[in-house]
Amino acid sequence: MKKPIPIIIVDDENGAINTLTDYISELPNLGLQKTFTKPLVALAELSREKIPHLIYMDIDMPGMSGITLANSLKATPHHVIFTTSHPDYAIKAFDLRARHYLLKPFDLSEFADKTTVVVNEFFQPHHLDNETDDAFLLRKKQDSKRLIKVLKRNIIYIQGANNHIHFFTTHGDYSVYMTFKEITERLVRDPNFFMVQRSYIINREQLDEVEGNTLYLKEYQVPMSPNYSQSFMNWYNHVHLKTCRK
Repeated sequence: MKKPIPIIIVDDENGAINTLTDYISELPNLGLQKTFTKPLVALAELSREKIPHLIYMDIDMPGMSGITLANSLKATPHHVIFTTSHPDYAIKAFDLRARHYLLKPFDLSEFADKTTVVVNEFFQPHHLDNETDDAFLLRKKQDSKRLIKVLKRNIIYIQGANNHIHFFTTHGDYSVYMTFKEITERLVRDPNFFMVQRSYIINREQLDEVEGNTLYLKEYQVPMSPNYSQSFMNWYNHVHLKTCRK
């Protein structure tokens, strides 16, 4: 039996938490892990989690809004469904890569419909079907006829999580059934990809800025481990030195 998808609830209202808890119990593929009423506590714990969680997150909360919390979690593999009483927040929510949103009050049918959409898209991993010099070809299911072509130049960064990896690209995110070691071995000869942490690989062509040990790649912020920073900065400084000489 497959493990249920780990679920987190972040909401400052106990009534909303109770409703979500009841709805989650109705879907056998979901497993509630924790609930948080304080966004800052949720941020501290979720930042350390490497396994992708599905987070039901309120937007209007004291201390830290759901918008701010989701923005702080952009570099994690988690997926967010916002729960809100304010429809005007929806556009901002999707700017933060929120997968869906539920407008309070919502019923079990609405909850199940939108949750199923997100689960099918982001929690059923692809399989690597083939690889070319410039792309990975992914298949959603072994018997599926649909292939997805992910151009390597469009990959922003790759994050490993147990026996899965996650491609964050300019055109969307993909969970792939592959170990981090396997993807590292495939990209070891590609000069554009650089390991900056034990479970992170970035595409250097997508790099916008470096500030301390934080790498800015498009809308993402990727932490760099001190163990890898020296070799990375040697490359970075070399490239910039060459650019200045021109």
